[in-house]
Amino acid sequence: MEDFLANLALADEEEEAFQEDAAVIDQNLQLYLVGRCLTDSIVHFPSLRNTMADLWHPIRGICILYLGERHFLFQFFHEVDIRKVLVGTPWFFNNHLLLLHRIQFGKNLSLVPLTFNEFWVQVHDLPSGLMSESLAKQFGEFLGQFLEYDTSIRSVNSHSFMRIRVQLNVVVHLKRKKKVMVGPDRIFYAQFQYEKLSLFCFICGKLGHGESFCPVRTRIDPEKIVFGWDISILAVARRRSVSASQWLREVDGVDSKWIEKEGEFQGDFSGILENSGNFRRNDWGHFHKNPNFTLGELIVRQEKLV
Repeated sequence: MEDFLANLALADEEEEAFQEDAAVIDQNLQLYLVGRCLTDSIVHFPSLRNTMADLWHPIRGICILYLGERHFLFQFFHEVDIRKVLVGTPWFFNNHLLLLHRIQFGKNLSLVPLTFNEFWVQVHDLPSGLMSESLAKQFGEFLGQFLEYDTSIRSVNSHSFMRIRVQLNVVVHLKRKKKVMVGPDRIFYAQFQYEKLSLFCFICGKLGHGESFCPVRTRIDPEKIVFGWDISILAVARRRSVSASQWLREVDGVDSKWIEKEGEFQGDFSGILENSGNFRRNDWGHFHKNPNFTLGELIVRQEKLV
């Protein structure tokens, strides 16, 4: 009887729940990302941890843990840091795409679908009249899930193109083009080019492996394999035109541009000093003929002569 009552008391104690603030728990979980690299190869976790921390260099720091099964947990300590990482996607480690997903309360980390990633996609070979947001949304939904339309006019070699941000499913093959009809008889083919594209297969068009490791090779005779994708889906990296700084000189220190400037400077400075009543005209020839004097030295010598 005493044991029975003791078990009842223990059961009552076990049913008394601890109280936690749901808002605090939700806020803390909002600063977590779970991720994995899109590869079947082994990922060296210490290298990934150091590389991504140095690459992101978050203001409040970061904690990266290995969850097993090639999954990683990224803990941030401020909204600014985690937003910077999410906006900057896609990210890569050793040329492998790093898939990231923001954790939501109540979700099992092992069941998070790490199969989506955001990319900027360029849409080429469209006439100017078709550069509209409505068509951009249609392209986005065709590629995956439309997220954003870059309204600024983009061009490569004087050819304009559309630029959209899309969430892609990395399990399906990359789309190369889309037919667009204008009226009953005008047909255009929009060509897609992906920015910051990582390793992908020229045979099946999927991310995460090259053609040497494509599973299609095991199902088709090698002589019948067709390479349906090529590097034309890679967007050309945009490079800024850099002009030479006016302060740069040649390696040997001789530069006709600077010699001309020094001549102009000496002539102007000569006029200034000769017009000064405190300067001794007989000493100017000494300064002017000595190429080793700088502007600072001339001013110092002038002050000594006063």
